[in-house]
Amino acid sequence: MSEKNFWTFVKKNLKLKMYRVENRVSSGMPDIHYISEEGSGWIELKYIKELPKKGSVKSGLRRAQSIWHDAYQRNGGQSWILLRVGRRDVILINGCHALDISKGMTSVNFLRKSSWSHRGNFDEGIWDSLKGAINAKDKENIRSVGEGK
Repeated sequence: MSEKNFWTFVKKNLKLKMYRVENRVSSGMPDIHYISEEGSGWIELKYIKELPKKGSVKSGLRRAQSIWHDAYQRNGGQSWILLRVGRRDVILINGCHALDISKGMTSVNFLRKSSWSHRGNFDEGIWDSLKGAINAKDKENIRSVGEGK
């Protein structure tokens, strides 16, 4: 699966109004703008083949992207990094962690930063859980909404 295929997978199943944005003007701007009854924000999609057993996770998040997420969050916006790992895992990370992620970290620390994660097949309930995590009002307690581990 590629990032493009991941977008198709997300667009087809995640019940949020989403717009794919290809922006060549603002360096680092995320791939997707979403809006729902709970609010709006941005999602950066990433795909990696696997989480490494040793060494740092290479998420593909560029420095410009991490700076964009940091600035957007500091100014009251909501942003996310949605990472597909291989064919089995999906991990949602709040954009406030983007600077740490772009520097690299172990798989364990990477997963600790996640707000939501799921391993295995997706059904409607899992997609609803992900939507709930993205829409959560209490950002400190997102893990209770999602499947995060």
